[in-house]
Amino acid sequence: MTVNKLTVASALGAIACLGANVPVAHSQQAAQSAADASGSDQLMEIVVTAEHRLSDVQKTADSLTVLEGGELRSEGRYALSQILEDVAGVQGTQILANNTASGSDTAASNITIRGIQSNQGAMSVSAAPAAAVYVDGVYEGVGGGYDIDHVEVLRGPQGTLYGRSATSGLVAIHTADPHLDEFGGDVSLEAGDYSLQHYTGAVNLPLDDVFAVRIAANRYQRDGFYGDDNNALTTTDGRVKLLYQPNSDLSVLVGVAGENNVTRNGDTTVLLPPGKPNTYDFVATPTGTGNNQFRQYWATVNWNLGFATLTYEPALRTWESHNNNYTQSFLLLNQTTNTPRDHFHTEELRLTSDNDQKVTWQVGTMYYENDLANSNIVDIVTPPLTGLAFDSELLDKNTRALGLYSEATYHFADAWRLTAGARYDNTRVGVDQNYTSSSLETKNLSGEAGIRRFNNVTYKVRLEHDLTPKNLVYGSVSTGFSPGDIAVATGSDNNPIVLELKAETLTAYEVGSKNRFLGDTLQVNGATYFYHYSGYQTTDVNVTPNGLTPTNVSLSSPAQSFGGELETIYKITSDDRVGLDLSYVNARYTDKNGTEIAIGPGSNVTFADFFSLDRIPMVVPFTANLYYDHSFRLPGGSALTFHGDVRFLSAHELSYVPAIDPGWLPYNHVAGQVVGDLNLMWASSDKKYFVTTYLRNVGNNQYKNYLMVQQNVYTTIPYDPRTYGIVLNARF
Repeated sequence: MTVNKLTVASALGAIACLGANVPVAHSQQAAQSAADASGSDQLMEIVVTAEHRLSDVQKTADSLTVLEGGELRSEGRYALSQILEDVAGVQGTQILANNTASGSDTAASNITIRGIQSNQGAMSVSAAPAAAVYVDGVYEGVGGGYDIDHVEVLRGPQGTLYGRSATSGLVAIHTADPHLDEFGGDVSLEAGDYSLQHYTGAVNLPLDDVFAVRIAANRYQRDGFYGDDNNALTTTDGRVKLLYQPNSDLSVLVGVAGENNVTRNGDTTVLLPPGKPNTYDFVATPTGTGNNQFRQYWATVNWNLGFATLTYEPALRTWESHNNNYTQSFLLLNQTTNTPRDHFHTEELRLTSDNDQKVTWQVGTMYYENDLANSNIVDIVTPPLTGLAFDSELLDKNTRALGLYSEATYHFADAWRLTAGARYDNTRVGVDQNYTSSSLETKNLSGEAGIRRFNNVTYKVRLEHDLTPKNLVYGSVSTGFSPGDIAVATGSDNNPIVLELKAETLTAYEVGSKNRFLGDTLQVNGATYFYHYSGYQTTDVNVTPNGLTPTNVSLSSPAQSFGGELETIYKITSDDRVGLDLSYVNARYTDKNGTEIAIGPGSNVTFADFFSLDRIPMVVPFTANLYYDHSFRLPGGSALTFHGDVRFLSAHELSYVPAIDPGWLPYNHVAGQVVGDLNLMWASSDKKYFVTTYLRNVGNNQYKNYLMVQQNVYTTIPYDPRTYGIVLNARF
């Protein structure tokens, strides 16, 4: 994202009196348009609110990447997995990271940051992930795929700044806010292969001098990639934001958002045939259907008290889901999941000091509550076992959490700053569950036996120094905490067992630098890190390969991750920009033999018995992203901009490989992969009309992206095939 320096300076002056947390979406959009028109030969400033105050990203001592909403739209990237695919050190599993496709209420559950995965496994939806996604300040908020202003991605523990579950990092999506300035909006039409139809639009309406409303809507539908129905998706979204700003010291933003998703599952299952671990067999299966819907109501109140800004953010989010899915392995299974009740209630209160103090600080508290009920029934369709069912009925699950956090930065010299922060977490999980395993034995978990409590204190210390006004270095030590969970699952003898996840803690060490060179034409940002994870846990481990269903057991081992990221941008001329982003991560278990785990009557095993590899699966060790932009200035003032990028992913593993079944190895392995994207955008001279054509996955590289094993039958989901489309956008 590029933002013109002069425009930013005026925008900061105009809204500085409103406090550190006033939405800045409109000023950023206006600045982007000004930068586009200027044809500047310098890289522009980027204003972020990552630390709940306005700051230049180059002066923010954190590993932070910013993505501009207009660029995402021009490249046809709306799903969270697509948004994150070019961010160094971050992986959003391509198929599963979008909550509409995964059937999950938690978008962050499939995000891996610096090798630290979110591990829900056999746990129900709503388990706390290692990462966090915030949309317009709401934890796991709704509507982050349209009318996007910008996205901020922070790596590393963020618990001293954010309310809940930001152990490995977070993704903060900011959609456009209403503003009092003028009437305006935009409309976008997109069409592509696989019967893609996408319509989105937004309008800003100043009602008078103190009220404004922004209304945004989105409709997205396409067929499946393998057969007409497999993974086909239809999404209908809408959002209304009302801004009340009676004076320069107070702003109240109230929002309502909804999202309805309809999926068609099945039709085709992709199998890896015996002896051919990299060959796809497309097997016809019955078609299942699914639908889920979100509703969200929230507000953001900012009140400038003179010495600090008080921010209050209440939110209520509901999710309801009904899904029927067929899976073909050695048996045809029909899985029916229903979530009739999934309610989230959050209250966050934060006090943030002004920027111009020698000690800048913030203190905050967040209350989180989730009330959940769901069921999961797996029926065998293949004769003679037709009708045999495994049933999990979660009658009630209540999770309550309270977080208290604070952080302060002391400017003890002109070029030196010291930051320290602390956090306290208290979480209670209560479960009432009936579970029938493949042995047809039923177990109930309820009362005091179904309650777990987790408490922890984490901290952050950071020292930063300005070598020059354009060169910043910093070092930090921080810790993170993820509360545990509890559920009933299937044991090694196919009978029900109580599966428990302990709390996990992370200690992170980081050294980084942010730099501008050559008259603000070259930007080089980098960071190195070392993470120590105590008791990294993995569930859904198949310890009985000859059984009908995977055995669920929680395996725990210390783990560590170390590596680094390098992000570079070079503005060669006013019309040429090239960038190279590199990431290396070495994430592995460090003591697999250290813990014995009971998986059934008389069965004690160690982590090493079922993990023959030290590497943590689903972590790509090395990634590289090279991109190039060139603008052709046309007669009349319009411009044609070409963008091309190519991503390299090194060899990696998809899942654990049990020592008792080394035959998994070739199926589990993914060799190094290359994926390229292209897009061409025409912009009118007044920047009101845009036409973009894009081609994603130019080489049609459909490498293995997921692996499921049952009875030595290997099922995979390939990376999305080559797709193309055209986007027509008009601003008014």
